[in-house]
Amino acid sequence: MDKKFSFSDQPRRVKIIYAAVIAVLCITAVVIGIVSAASKKNNPLPEEKPGTNQPSVDDNNNQGESNGDNSGNNVEENKKPEKLTMVSPVVGEITKSHSLDTPVFSNTLGEWRVHTGIDISAEDGAEVFCAADGVVSKVYSDPLLGRAVEVTHEGGIVSVYANLSSADVAVKEGDEIKSGALIGKVGDTSLSELADEPHLHFAVKVNGVSVNPLDYISDDSKQASLGITEV
Repeated sequence: MDKKFSFSDQPRRVKIIYAAVIAVLCITAVVIGIVSAASKKNNPLPEEKPGTNQPSVDDNNNQGESNGDNSGNNVEENKKPEKLTMVSPVVGEITKSHSLDTPVFSNTLGEWRVHTGIDISAEDGAEVFCAADGVVSKVYSDPLLGRAVEVTHEGGIVSVYANLSSADVAVKEGDEIKSGALIGKVGDTSLSELADEPHLHFAVKVNGVSVNPLDYISDDSKQASLGITEV
């Protein structure tokens, strides 16, 4: 009859080998468990909620391209008014330029001042014409610039005609006026420019900000009316 295997009956060396093998297997199992747990922690699977299907970033970008991603830019461009083209309101030469950064000397006031328009020399009584289509928004007397007419155009643009003859203003507030229509005649009502030769003080504002009128007068009008050959 065969003798049953008994661990206690094995020699001491065999017992040590068995114990070492078991220890190695246990340690291996523990290491595998630790590595597996760490791997799951560092790379968790995304949790999906039922009934949701979120588009990816690329999907959103592609959708924007398919719908025309320039639509926003087109809206902004549509808000920008086209630059208004003007004609010179009177025939003559520019005797004083538009200057906001560098003051110019006023012969009348005897001091250096900024100049918010251009002075165009013309004979006393010379006719003054509207520079562009618009509506007469103001007819008034300025303490320094004298009798003046203000015309409002599209795009927040306003033109001002000053140093007019008080008796010869040909328009009233609210009048719709076309480019080239008569506004009045050159006078000597500007108290701040009495020492200067007869002229029209012509100014342009965009959204309330003074700009150089020459940036709006057409090249043809500069040459024909103002004698400016280099444009």
